Amino acid sequence: WVFVLLPIFMPILGLGLWEQWEISVWLEIGYHVVNGVAMLLLMRSYLKEEWFMVTTDVRYYLKHIALTVGLIMGTELVWLGTLSFCGFNIEYMLECLPIVEMFVSHTPLFLIELEPIFGTIVLSVFAPISICVLFYCFGFAPVCHKKPSLAYLCIVAITLIPPVINILWRGEASFVLSGYLAQLPIHLLACWSYQKTNNVWTPMVSLAITNLLISIIYPI
Repeated sequence: WVFVLLPIFMPILGLGLWEQWEISVWLEIGYHVVNGVAMLLLMRSYLKEEWFMVTTDVRYYLKHIALTVGLIMGTELVWLGTLSFCGFNIEYMLECLPIVEMFVSHTPLFLIELEPIFGTIVLSVFAPISICVLFYCFGFAPVCHKKPSLAYLCIVAITLIPPVINILWRGEASFVLSGYLAQLPIHLLACWSYQKTNNVWTPMVSLAITNLLISIIYPI
């Protein structure tokens, strides 16, 4: 649904609208909203149980959320800065931030440029839900329970699924893989926070804050 069926259906839904960026951007926004709501409904019982654990020690989780956001922002700055200093063109990588589960017609950066307010809301609220459920709850947590080191390799592989589908669909391998490399450190650090606190709300809120900060920093 998220990676194949809905992306294939969207070009048909938006037939004749894709070149009208101000209109077609709403299809991209709708894509993230639908995914986020669907994943929320799918995992509502689990998320409710995890939220109860958060309420038992709010300061503990806030501390780890702040630490995770700080590590993510610092790591991304060093990672992108190092690549740029070494002569690597990071323009494609910047296009794929803030982090999303998958983009269909508009990159996250382009979405924010076209719809700063609604784009920021969607990427800060709905995208983190989709990412945490699809990648972390279904991919990372079950493996981490038995073999933590293998779980991180699992995330490296699972988060490569959307880029591979994008390459098969539209080509542009260098662009898509550059975005994957930009997002991978964020995924790994978010999963580390999931493992550290044993609660999915930690990476979810961390991603929400990270996306919000990036959305605010970009226009500035």
